[in-house]
Amino acid sequence: MAPFVHSPSDVPYLPRWITRLDTLVRSAGVGAVATLADLLTLALLTHGLGVAARAASAPALCVGVAIQFVGNKRFAFRDDDPAWASQALRFAAVEALGFAANLALFDLASRRVALPPVALRLVTTHLVYFGVCLPLWSRIFRGPARAPEGSAPR
Repeated sequence: MAPFVHSPSDVPYLPRWITRLDTLVRSAGVGAVATLADLLTLALLTHGLGVAARAASAPALCVGVAIQFVGNKRFAFRDDDPAWASQALRFAAVEALGFAANLALFDLASRRVALPPVALRLVTTHLVYFGVCLPLWSRIFRGPARAPEGSAPR
């Protein structure tokens, strides 16, 4: 009996573009959860506790970053590499770049665009996510071992 297929990434002989699209969809789901946590934290800090939006930006991003690492490693890329520490260091380097880009872009946009902080965060984080983080994460998380492209299943 064939094993249960959870996603196209579980089928080793599919074209690589299909598995990459599947990874993108799963990563976008992780990103949605992380973004929701970021936005809820930002809203709680700004609206609930009266913290200025620029000061609340960093702690809100930290919540999202933690969710991104675990979610992308285990769910999006299905990476089972036990080297969590080395991956976490490389992920942290990408996130440091993404974090700085998010802070700078949010700060710049908040001075020039008349949007509420949460709406502005949605725009800026998505720009950084697709332009910086996702392409670099694909170099960190390799996912489960696959048969070479074009090979038939056993």
